[in-house]
Amino acid sequence: MTIETCINFCNSGNFIFAGVEFGHCDSTIQIPSQMAPATDCNMGCSGNSTELCGGPVRMNIFQSNKPPPIIVQNVTSGTGLWSYQGCFTDSVAARTLNTGVNIPLGTTPESCTAACQAAGPFTFAGVENGHECWCDTTVHAPTQRVGDADCRMLCAATHAEYCGNSNRLAIYQFSASGQSTAPQACLQTSLTNFTLRAQFKNPPTNGPSTVPLKVVAVEMVKNVLWTVLSVSAFFSSVRLDF
Repeated sequence: MTIETCINFCNSGNFIFAGVEFGHCDSTIQIPSQMAPATDCNMGCSGNSTELCGGPVRMNIFQSNKPPPIIVQNVTSGTGLWSYQGCFTDSVAARTLNTGVNIPLGTTPESCTAACQAAGPFTFAGVENGHECWCDTTVHAPTQRVGDADCRMLCAATHAEYCGNSNRLAIYQFSASGQSTAPQACLQTSLTNFTLRAQFKNPPTNGPSTVPLKVVAVEMVKNVLWTVLSVSAFFSSVRLDF
């Protein structure tokens, strides 16, 4: 192994990064990898001892001039538009989208949305695990939206795009009007046993400084906080009491 042979091999596979440790190729530097001191990469290459090929649990990484992969945001379909809704959890026991579609020529956001539209009428399409395509007319609970970094597995069909991840769906929603749809967030109720109270701007001399609100329906997703901006001119803020 030398730096040159590793780079040539990775380049032939259309990868963006080449790393010398045990000879590794990828188009994404995976989380939670962090940059380490250059002096940690102090092992000579087996094929050329004058070059350095990483070190114990350390890798020298080289980047090509190819553009990095992306999460596709929008896919145009005729006059309609499929827009990215976010990265969502999925499991075999409780599918977020229920209908799987096989795409012989390879799964990408473009080919998956086209396949769901052809097999439909489906309004949601999702790519998962680098090669899976799923369709449905609704997004099923108990899924939760997570950070986009969770959906950073390369599409098997192209290293230029991401296709979800293991148990992670990158979901797209179709709009016949061609207008981008806002990402879905309120998919399940996950907060219970609370009281919503309004606080007076000018509390009365006698009596409570806050007043409970009588009817409240709250749906929250993990790591997504919803705030009531105003209730009445008499109140300055609203808070949750647990």
